[in-house]
Amino acid sequence: MLNKLFSSAFLLMLSTLIAKGFILILNILIARYTSKDTYGTFAFLRSTINLFETTFSSAVNPFAVKESSKENSSKVSVLAYGVFYAFTALIISTSCLLLWASSQLIGSLSSFDFLTLQIVLTVVILISLTLLNGYSISVYIGKGIYKVIFFSTVISIVLSTAVIFYTYEDINVEIALFYMLIYQLTDLTVKVCNALINHTHIIKNIEYDVLFQKTKGVLNTVKPVIVGSAINAFVFWFVRYVTANSENGFVALAEFDVSFQMFMICSILLNIICNIVLRNLTKLHESGSNLKQLLSYAMQYMSLSCLLFVSVGYFLYDYFLLLYGDKYTADLFLEVTLICLFYSVALAFNRVMVVMNKTYQLFYVALTSAIVMGAYILTVTASAESLAISFSVYYLTSCVVYLYIFKYRLIK
Repeated sequence: MLNKLFSSAFLLMLSTLIAKGFILILNILIARYTSKDTYGTFAFLRSTINLFETTFSSAVNPFAVKESSKENSSKVSVLAYGVFYAFTALIISTSCLLLWASSQLIGSLSSFDFLTLQIVLTVVILISLTLLNGYSISVYIGKGIYKVIFFSTVISIVLSTAVIFYTYEDINVEIALFYMLIYQLTDLTVKVCNALINHTHIIKNIEYDVLFQKTKGVLNTVKPVIVGSAINAFVFWFVRYVTANSENGFVALAEFDVSFQMFMICSILLNIICNIVLRNLTKLHESGSNLKQLLSYAMQYMSLSCLLFVSVGYFLYDYFLLLYGDKYTADLFLEVTLICLFYSVALAFNRVMVVMNKTYQLFYVALTSAIVMGAYILTVTASAESLAISFSVYYLTSCVVYLYIFKYRLIK
């Protein structure tokens, strides 16, 4: 069963592994050539970028994949998601710059004195590029065009690696963010150029009043789920913020992030499988499959995929920690495994709800899970272990709420 799924997504999986490998190497270089405080600072800034990226990747990206997967989907409907992403990226970037500028003017609103203009600008640009790149990847996945994703990733990695090779010995937070900027910019540029070369006629013939109406429709569709996703993304960031502000906070954040990278690898691979599953769920739903059949299909693939990735991680975890250097000693494999298991089940529930357009239910799940996770982190001592457990609490809560909704609200 998994063989067919993995073979159809081979290029997508390969390109994602290469991309994740680049981020992994970047993390390792920072961890080995700088202090724990510096690596913890970089991890916090990366989580700030992920605050916005996670909101879209978990809330809006699945809808973009779904829309692109439809046989009768119009080009305008797919492009409307791109307009929505672009406007949102502009609003977020402007808001971040204004917030930083006001904090400098009124007085420090943050306890972090490392937030220079250069760092803030780089983070803001990275947020915009990451969001737009997520949209382009979603469209290519929905259309089943994996070659473009693969080649754009390879080109971006080659260019970024060339820059890293000549500068890694002098690495600091600003340079590390610049590496990420080069990668995201190159990756997005290749995809956009490919789209312009092959679909310029579509853009020329677009009726912009129709596009505007479609974009409003996108906003109405994703509004509940994006609010819920933004809440839980904020909580993901908030638990790191609480830890960073504690005594030796950046050191604890660094210890947690090293182990958490194993989950990030697993979650990215699970999301690849899940996006392929989403394409198939969309087609099954259009052919008349009922809710139980959709849920059974999603659970089989996601559970088996998770067990496979966790099994591989069991044999690689100790070697994985050694890559970061001897100073990183926190053993969080059990916590990371629980996060992966709960995450895979929640992901299966989530994609079935996406296919069924149950956006308000997704909002309720996100809100409940975020409240429970936030309450937990505020009642424990800030540490790497507490951070890891808080993510298990979040995804376990999600699974429980999803199960309740399916059993008592959706399946009659």
